[in-house]
Amino acid sequence: MVVPLAYTGLPFLNQELPDRVGTTYLLWSYHRDSAGGLPKKMNTQLSHAEAQGNSSHQALHPSAAGPSDHKRIIWILSACMALQMTSFVIILPLFARRFRELGAGVELLGISAMAYALAATLAAPFMGALADRFGRRRLVLISLAVYVLAFSGYRFATSAIVIIICRALAGAFTAGLMPAVNGIVADLAPMDRRAQWLSIVSGGASIGWIAGPVLGGVLYDRWGYGAALSVSILMAVITFLMALLMIPETHKPSGRISQATSKKWTLQPSHWKSSLHTFRSTLPVSLSAFLALLFIAFAVMFAWAFIEPRFMFYAYDDLRWSSSILGLVMSTYGIAMTVGEFGLGRSSDRLGRKPVIVVGVLLFLAQFISLALFRNYLWIAVGFVIAGLGNALYEPALSASILDIAPVQHQARNLGIKSTAASLGNILGPALVVLFNPYLGARQIFLAATSMVGISLLFLLFVQVQPRSLAYQRHEIAEKGIVDPTAAK
Repeated sequence: MVVPLAYTGLPFLNQELPDRVGTTYLLWSYHRDSAGGLPKKMNTQLSHAEAQGNSSHQALHPSAAGPSDHKRIIWILSACMALQMTSFVIILPLFARRFRELGAGVELLGISAMAYALAATLAAPFMGALADRFGRRRLVLISLAVYVLAFSGYRFATSAIVIIICRALAGAFTAGLMPAVNGIVADLAPMDRRAQWLSIVSGGASIGWIAGPVLGGVLYDRWGYGAALSVSILMAVITFLMALLMIPETHKPSGRISQATSKKWTLQPSHWKSSLHTFRSTLPVSLSAFLALLFIAFAVMFAWAFIEPRFMFYAYDDLRWSSSILGLVMSTYGIAMTVGEFGLGRSSDRLGRKPVIVVGVLLFLAQFISLALFRNYLWIAVGFVIAGLGNALYEPALSASILDIAPVQHQARNLGIKSTAASLGNILGPALVVLFNPYLGARQIFLAATSMVGISLLFLLFVQVQPRSLAYQRHEIAEKGIVDPTAAK
């Protein structure tokens, strides 16, 4: 990432390591004085280990100057996610309306969702690795720019097929956004506050679930599809510019492919084994725990993707909701999720990851159960509120669990694999609803989604999610030259 204006308020940290004196280094650093004048040279005695840690810190993370600057970047990132998610969610309740205007129905709406998810699934593992290799900021900016182009495509599309193609391209080129964003958090967050800082960023995205559906519904009901999409495009442009000017790089791009991976690939068994061994070394030691966490990520996304196309038409056709009412009900989910993200974000840091994931996923099921049991929008809204609180609990705990058990130097890649698992759910959900839509009623589809998520919880209950010890993580940091955010506390 190229760092522009965001650096103007940060201290200079050009650090040198001159002669070693006994067991300490003389660390020379340059800081601006309180009046913002010329840099002043200061020296501080640090232990050998501290000097090595700071040296590797500056080598890989030149933008991370201290805890206050870390927190400021996280809040800026949260604001960007709020704008991005608002622009994205404005469109969601309107796809069903637009597809109907274009002469399409549930099946093509499901195919469009599947196209987005399939492209994201294929791209996510590579995008996560690219964020580790070439830097987080670059991936964030590319993804946000693609959103602007995709929303413009939705705005001017004249057929359902064009929208499907735009969604597929958007899925492929925005798959790196969340792995890169979570990678920034992993770079900056103290190890004992990962879930909390992830919640701050997720809480920003949750604001989009409050404003987006209501804003999209009101704009559509008053001025039509074109006005709603124009506002969405404008917000996406603002988000891109904000990220361009205010989010620095937090991970020094290596820009290198290891000698092992740069060798010509062949079909020889020895090369297969070497590649598999290399790939396995990038994954958590406890593969069963990792797979259980991935299954949770898959199941919750599958459940929502399975009901979404039918839910939109069910709301409009069976429940006779307007776009504004649908947006209002979806916004209650966002309100609860935002309150939960900011108020309960550190729950898993204090109570443990696994129990918080289990409780959160159980609460998440309330939206499907309320849709199956009630027709009154108030009761359904209550179910969405409970589900939003559940999402606020399980999602940061799930990502933090993966960060806890993943090798430090491959954290973004493992988060990319989590995104792949979620994207697989996004593929299979719409695919199966297209297949079974003629045979299942809406309530049966809602209950089937509930069952799928319940099954995933059973797998988690039978495995132990054991984080690597803090001492071992610090050893990895020292060995691999990765920044330890707690060193700045």
